[in-house]
Amino acid sequence: MSDRRAVALVLLSAAGFGSSAVFAKAAYASGVNPSTMLALRFVIAAALLLPLVWLGGWRLPRGRLLAGYMLMGLMYTAQSQGYFNALLYASSGLCGMLLYVYPVLVTILALALGWEKLDRRMLLLMALAIGGMAITLGGKLQGQPIGIALALMAAGVYAVYILFGNSLAKSKENIHPLAACVVILGTAGLANSAIAVYQGVSLPGTATGWLAVGVIALFSTAVAIAAFFAGVAQIGAAKASIISTFEPVITMAFGVTLLGEKVSGTQLLGGAMVLAAVILLAQRSAPKAEAKEEAEAMPAAQASA
Repeated sequence: MSDRRAVALVLLSAAGFGSSAVFAKAAYASGVNPSTMLALRFVIAAALLLPLVWLGGWRLPRGRLLAGYMLMGLMYTAQSQGYFNALLYASSGLCGMLLYVYPVLVTILALALGWEKLDRRMLLLMALAIGGMAITLGGKLQGQPIGIALALMAAGVYAVYILFGNSLAKSKENIHPLAACVVILGTAGLANSAIAVYQGVSLPGTATGWLAVGVIALFSTAVAIAAFFAGVAQIGAAKASIISTFEPVITMAFGVTLLGEKVSGTQLLGGAMVLAAVILLAQRSAPKAEAKEEAEAMPAAQASA
């Protein structure tokens, strides 16, 4: 596979994760609630990826490693619940941008745990990201405070998810990322199904709604994950991680073109500052990019989501 094709696959992955918020809005319009949509998303995606794992001859994790990936599935459930409920109260572009502060939060947590040392470059990048966030949140945004809080909560949970996934990735057991993803997605599917039953299952009421849910499960999850790992195999996790920083840009572009959402100049400036900080942070250290490889089973969202 050529590098250009690998880059195209990673961009396809970014388009999948980045577009999930827009398709979720379409699904909500058909009457489906977030928990039902997420249950369908993860169950279908896990079912689609499982044959790939079987054909590849990759064994599923066992023992403590299995428990660890199942815990990641529960973290993914909390992250996805926060993000996709945030979409009920804020624009897809704003939610996508807020979720994408997670690399900055990963760095902050790594500093707090003593895994990283603060230097002048990192301090400047952190200031750039925080300044961009302040500018964005200080402008006129299409979002209620609860939507902003839920999106930021999702970013926080995702940061913990990535650090935990990075520790599991250091295991001596040779577990293929797609096999780990099947466990994570399967656990998230069961957890979200339980939440959906508790809250009340609300299936899409239109063909368009079912199509939106299907696209989220197929394109924004299964295809996005498979494309990302295929690209990583050629160009490496570090470069793939940097390319994936275009996910919030794609989310915002889709929101403007397909949903008619408005983006102010202030929001664009703040988002550009955060995105620049994220890209430079990703270029700084390969281990964080490898952690993202383990965590890309969402976006995600990839969402991220």
